Amino acid sequence: MKQKFLITTVLCILISGCSNEPLSDNPISLDATTGIIVRASTLEPIASSELKEPVVFTGKDMLWFNETTREIRFTNNSAMKAAFANVEALKFYIGDDYLFSALVNVNGSNSQIINSLVFYYNATENKYYLFSNEPTNMDEDRSNDGPPVNNITSEWGKFINQLIKDGKYNK
Repeated sequence: MKQKFLITTVLCILISGCSNEPLSDNPISLDATTGIIVRASTLEPIASSELKEPVVFTGKDMLWFNETTREIRFTNNSAMKAAFANVEALKFYIGDDYLFSALVNVNGSNSQIINSLVFYYNATENKYYLFSNEPTNMDEDRSNDGPPVNNITSEWGKFINQLIKDGKYNK
């Protein structure tokens, strides 16, 4: 009798700790420990009680990255927009090794010129891009976008090599 009670108690604890959301609604694969991991970063200080740099997506969430057009295609492109809603910047890692960061622009309304990587969402086409900088018109043809800013050339190479290794690279 005690054994049945113990098993029932353990099962109740395990079940109550599980999320009610179906796994298919979660666009983010959080089980990656190696490969590309992209974490949220804010420009404002985060309270110590909050989770710092939560995972936004991993290489497992990507179908591919096209270096020529700079488009990133996700396994569920439409569902990813919510993941970027309150994110100001992204930090790219391979495992625990930091590579570079990119400012996030999900609406194209920012008219500043930024000399940094920019993660951009084109809502009209439902496409995501990782551009070298941000001009006043994000929707212009970017097929001739130059290399990323010079201070991350080595890290960009590591990023591309990891994409090739994972079968996520298109040229």
